[in-house]
This record gives sequence, C-alpha cells and structure tokens, in this order.
Amino acid sequence: MKQKFLLLISSLSLVGSSLFAYDFSACEAKAALSMEKIGQSYGIAIKPLQNNANLPAKSVLFFYSPNATPKGYKILKHDPFVGMYLLESKTPLTPISLREIDNGILEDEIASITPSNNVSGKIATRMQSPIDFATLNTPTFQNSLINTICEHNYGIGVGKNRFLEKKYLDRFVNNPIYYGDIGIRVFQNPKDRVEVSLIDPFFENNPFKYGDIILMINGEAIPNVSHFNRVVLDLEEGSTIPVRLERNGVVENVSVRVDKRRGGMLLKEDFFGRVGIEISNNFTITEVLPTAKNGFDKLKVGDKVLRINQKEVPQNYDSIIRFLGDYVNERQKWLISRNNFQFFIEVNTQKVENDEETPFPF
Repeated sequence: MKQKFLLLISSLSLVGSSLFAYDFSACEAKAALSMEKIGQSYGIAIKPLQNNANLPAKSVLFFYSPNATPKGYKILKHDPFVGMYLLESKTPLTPISLREIDNGILEDEIASITPSNNVSGKIATRMQSPIDFATLNTPTFQNSLINTICEHNYGIGVGKNRFLEKKYLDRFVNNPIYYGDIGIRVFQNPKDRVEVSLIDPFFENNPFKYGDIILMINGEAIPNVSHFNRVVLDLEEGSTIPVRLERNGVVENVSVRVDKRRGGMLLKEDFFGRVGIEISNNFTITEVLPTAKNGFDKLKVGDKVLRINQKEVPQNYDSIIRFLGDYVNERQKWLISRNNFQFFIEVNTQKVENDEETPFPF
C-alpha cells in the first residue's frame, strides 16, 4: 500500500498554484510491456495467441496502418476499409484490456502513451461509427494507449487527435469484415441536413434520387453523417429496412434491401464491380469479369463509352457515377467505340422484362 501511495504521489506534478496534472512519463515503461516496435510505430498486444504450449507465449497485436501493409509479420486479419490489422507478435508481451468509457471519465485527464512518448488532454468526442473515431482535445500518437494513471486503458490512438474505443475494437476482432450499404453516399449540406450526394447506379431497386434528405433509417433519426454511418454500416445484409426521406419538400417512406459495402472509405468506390466491369476515368472499359451479365458481358476491354441514352458521358469516375445515377433501375443504350467502329449495346437488360412497354427516350 505504501508503494502504491508513493507511485501516485510521484506521478503528479504541480501546475500553477492550485491545479495538478498527472506526469504520464511513468506510464511509458508500463506501456512497453504490451507494445512491440513495428517500423516507426507499435503493435499493441490485445490478447494471448493460442500457440504451442512449449513455445514462449506470443500475442495478437493490433496495428493501425491505413497507408501501408506491415512488413515481416504474419497477418491474422485485415480490414482494408479502415486500415486495421491483427498481427502475430514476435516477442512475449502482456496483453492490455480496454474499459468502456463512462461519463465519469469524460472530465478526467487522459493521455496518448507509447514506450517513448506521452501527451495528455481530455476526451473531446465519443466514437460515432466504425469510421468516425473518438477524439481528444490534443493530438494522439498512432498506435498508442489512451489511458489514465497507467492502469486504465480506454482506447487505442490512431493518430491526429483520434482514437478507437473498445466497442469498435471488439467489432473488428470478433466479427467478419463487413459493412452495410443502402446504395447511396451522403454529405452534410449547407442547411446541416443529410443529403444524398452519390447514387449507386447498379444497386438493385435503388429507391433514392439526388437531393433526397435522409430523415430516418430503420426507425432511427439521422441528424448527421456520422449517425448515418453508424446506422447503415451495421445493417444486416439481405434485410429490408424502411427509410424516411424528404424529396422536393414532401416527406416520403421508401424501403431498401441492404447489401454489403464493396468499396469506399480507404478503398476505391466499386460501383461498377457490382455489374462485373471496371472503367477508367475517361469511361474506357478496363476489365470485364466472368460475373458480367445483363448486357455488360457484351463489352470488351478497350471499349470506350461515348453516349448513354443520347447524352454525352462526362469524364472522371465520380462524375460518371453521378451521371448514371439519373438512370438507376433503368435499361440503357450505350454508344460504344471499338477499334474506330461505333455501335450500340443495351445494358441493364434485366429491366426490360418489367419495362417492355416503355420505349427508350429517343
């Protein structure tokens, strides 16, 4: 008891005349027991690795690296959407345990700690979704421990001023890599409302239109983009969910069948992958997959798309997607240039069965 008391006293330093702040430098040595150097950062032991009982105990390392794959390590799991890894440690380590954040900790001093550095502040915001991290009011070190008085860990720093909370670490560690998708991307518009910015043109029975304001999803109000992410990314694949929206000033209710996210976040958006093709920024076909069908299978690598339904196509990927979003759920006639020969093909031909009486708009 006396030693613990002395340790607590030694970890405090006087700031001004009446305020005290923790000296977290004493926590760096403790952090070293759970962290392994990887390049210029650290892997953090989060649980024991089940291995041969005759070998020294290794650990499962958490490693956040959104821009580069860790070299020289056995990768146990990887989330390419967010940039998180689980690796096999090379040395025996002491796994950490994370605590849930409660209201009592929000006013406490808390630090981002590595074996060689620490910086302290307070929690500014909680984690809102798998891609909207919690924040401190001070920068955090990438792959650091977010803790108080050495013993109590409340997160893992991911750089800038952000950190990962326990709930979302558990989501990554204990579940398959999966994020839900309802066929749209959104932004916070100038009126502070959640508005549709991109429509997946090949998402089955996509009910959305540009300018739609998203009000509720699956019974939950959607006040901001972070809340949209939290709700949508956790939706169950194959489920049909209700969405309340405002369109041209009128509130409407639609339903949408949830699919899994195929691109975006750290990955390139993969809207065309849904129909089995890939394109360049000038709308030239760069790949035709064996899964292509419904007219898309008639395309060949090198084909250049010139016009769709008598309209010239734009350049760059996002503009092309936005253009096609005006023809979602419709069969289309594409003007193709192949080896200096121009011809038409029909795509989205699965829609013909439902629209046999509807002629093309030309």
